[in-house]
Amino acid sequence: MLQILKQPYPFPHKSIGTSLRKSLIEGAGVALFFIIFQPFGLAEWQHPHKTWVLTGFGLIVSICTSINRLVLPRLFPRIYNEQKWVVWKEIADILILLLLITCANMFYSKLFFRYVPLSLLGFIVMFFIVTIIGFIPISFGVMSNYIYQLKKYNQTILIQQNPAPETKEENKPQRFTLVAENEKDIIDLTADELYFIESSDNYSTVFYYRNNTLQKDLIRSSLTRLESQINSSDIIRCHRSYIVNLPKVEKVTGNAQGYKLHLETIQMTVPVARKYSDVVEKLKTTTSGK
Repeated sequence: MLQILKQPYPFPHKSIGTSLRKSLIEGAGVALFFIIFQPFGLAEWQHPHKTWVLTGFGLIVSICTSINRLVLPRLFPRIYNEQKWVVWKEIADILILLLLITCANMFYSKLFFRYVPLSLLGFIVMFFIVTIIGFIPISFGVMSNYIYQLKKYNQTILIQQNPAPETKEENKPQRFTLVAENEKDIIDLTADELYFIESSDNYSTVFYYRNNTLQKDLIRSSLTRLESQINSSDIIRCHRSYIVNLPKVEKVTGNAQGYKLHLETIQMTVPVARKYSDVVEKLKTTTSGK
């Protein structure tokens, strides 16, 4: 069990749009649950605006989940590191979310239900209620999703790159130039030198092999901008933060977070996002076509 808790897990904090959409859906689900079933004695409780009051519990869930998904990862980027996200962090993240919802529910309930005490005992009772509603099914979902993702991606694919066909222009390797936003900083490369590019905020780090040494150059540019400057079908986007040179891939492995591309010579890996899983399919096709 302890080993499972330390296993990589798909990072849950995605784009702003996706996070807000999920938060609204979850909040709507909680609101409907309270309105339809009216648990914990709410069926006997009378209020002229009862439906709107119960809807407020759903609004609290939407606000708290939005804070959890959008604010906390930006306040604590080292903790919410996509590459180091594991099962226990996912469960701890859920506990933090439940604590947020509990605190918000305590003050919200005090406005309408005078018998709810603002005390440690009241907090424990409220947390227990919130946990019953959310933690058990969510934790079950976390473990189920981990097992599913592990089965889906846990495989190793050895890549045998086809040698480039000999042409008359064999001595003229394909070249391209990466230009920074200031249009002054320039990195001139051949396709064979480049391994991958990693973005971080407004900067990108270019990893390339030259003179038997791995070089790393930092350039102020978005990854999308650099991608538009590369005219090669083998150098493609595989993640929102990575561009990879496919001929440099020697092996593909996977875990619950998804695929990882192992690069030859430099012994480094590049992650593959699920939306770019066709990259792995392309490598499989290349290998099977031999």
